[in-house]
Amino acid sequence: MPLGLGFQRKHRFLGYKLKYMYYFIARRDILQRKETYGDQNKDEVIYVIKPDYQDGVEGLLSLIFRQVLYIDHAIKEGYVPFVDWKNFKTQYYDGKNNAWNYFFQPVSNISEEEVYTSKNVYLSGWTFNDINSKGLFEEEIFFDKRIEKQSYELLKSNLFFSDDVVRIVNEEAKKIDIENCIGVYVRGTDYIKLRPSGEYVQPDVFMVEQQIKLFLLKYNAPIYLVTEDGDIYDELVNRFGNIIRIVSFDSFIRNYDGKDVLSRSGVLNDDKKQRGQNYLVKMILLSKCKYLISSITQGSKFSYALNGGTYEDEYIFNLGLYK
Repeated sequence: MPLGLGFQRKHRFLGYKLKYMYYFIARRDILQRKETYGDQNKDEVIYVIKPDYQDGVEGLLSLIFRQVLYIDHAIKEGYVPFVDWKNFKTQYYDGKNNAWNYFFQPVSNISEEEVYTSKNVYLSGWTFNDINSKGLFEEEIFFDKRIEKQSYELLKSNLFFSDDVVRIVNEEAKKIDIENCIGVYVRGTDYIKLRPSGEYVQPDVFMVEQQIKLFLLKYNAPIYLVTEDGDIYDELVNRFGNIIRIVSFDSFIRNYDGKDVLSRSGVLNDDKKQRGQNYLVKMILLSKCKYLISSITQGSKFSYALNGGTYEDEYIFNLGLYK
């Protein structure tokens, strides 16, 4: 997890400044910088949007939040944005393809070849002034309608899903009857066993069951369940039976040893494209449910932002941060 994550979440302004100073001294690769690769596009500024940490660990939706902020920043500045997940490492890196295009449409018409022969190129990264000064996509999104609305608008204006993702979402939504479901999202595995410092405390299964019971009494609706943890899935199915619905391609982790984060544990699907698309589809579907019961994670923030405030009822487990 990023160094000092808990402090930064509790003290956003000061945490950002201290983190920037640390990066300025010890991790200059994380800072925004200007490059010249050739003589093309002398009258334009190309803004290459890259993952900040390039550690191969950061989750898809955590990556997306920062990337969409950079996209918005580039457009407001009049730059030509280009998201590069080919030459910079993510969980989905293979060195051959721009993995961004697995999930989203390109954000401009400029080609990779043209980018890296251009004269005025900025590589995205941290600057002294935080491009997310409003605190979008933080936990306040669940409790502050202004943050929720602005986060939704930022996603809808700057993020367009790939044709593959749209097709799979539409197919699964019809099978599940997603718009009538109670969406239930809960993380297990590494969140529960590692209790990563600065990440959000997850509810136990009993707490989730109790909240589901309350919603079932009020709405008598099917449950669309999103979890990666096989034990959680088994317990909820044993308790609620066939009213539990999942995507047709879902799979669960049952052999996680708790020694490292999931992305380094060797238990994830080796097909990086499929793994990422499947996860993204599940979270988009969660945003389309009629009701929501959820823990706080980067994933649930994304679904909540994408929903745009249209859940008819919701319950969010706000349990603080792991120490």
